[in-house]
Amino acid sequence: MTELTTFGGRLNTWRQTLSPVFAGVALGTAAFSADLVPEAVGRFLVPVFSSGFAWGVVALAVSFFAATLTSALVAGVGTLVLATLIYYGLIVSLSQRWYHGSNGSGPEGAASLGGLSSVIHASTFWLVGSLFGGLVLGCVAYVVRVGSTPNASIALGVAFGLLTGEAAYAVFHAAFIWVGPVDSFVWARIGSAAVQFLLATATVLVTVRLRRRLVSLRVLLLTAAGSTVASVAIWHLIESVRTTL
Repeated sequence: MTELTTFGGRLNTWRQTLSPVFAGVALGTAAFSADLVPEAVGRFLVPVFSSGFAWGVVALAVSFFAATLTSALVAGVGTLVLATLIYYGLIVSLSQRWYHGSNGSGPEGAASLGGLSSVIHASTFWLVGSLFGGLVLGCVAYVVRVGSTPNASIALGVAFGLLTGEAAYAVFHAAFIWVGPVDSFVWARIGSAAVQFLLATATVLVTVRLRRRLVSLRVLLLTAAGSTVASVAIWHLIESVRTTL
């Protein structure tokens, strides 16, 4: 019996260690792959594999099954940080987006230091974001699973706002900031946002089912509304910073 208990403990430790690793590698690879497909196909893949919802829901799912708050925080941070490293590692090693030909001062096909510097700045920015985002999502996931009805309802509302933040900002941007024509690009962003909202709603419903305990619908909806508004402000700040990188 003791040996079985020890084996079960080791197995659980390995599961908690490897889950963020597998999830991070898969997420980073999927996000990179979604960037490579033609635009017509990418419109369907980006909401699922390379969006704020996609990254958030993976970290949330991995953290949800963690045994303790500490392990949930580690799982959330580890998943997002590793995914970011994989994503930008693939950009540097396989993609040509940062690579330019000769500008007359170097050999043909010389690497652009400016392009590489941009990748480094972007990866650093998102690594910091992964750290904070992973901590928040890890904490939210743990509270949803083990918290009381009021606390879990609040956490679910926060989770919904975080998962739909980028999508809500896209709609806000199209409605109040965008001054160009409402062309196919704008409609594609709105369509992607709609998909993310639907997926986030489905995620909350599935999470409630997994929790197997009651939640307060009123508290959840009120918190979700406030969290979504806050997330729009955060994404506006994120986009403002990204334009300077």
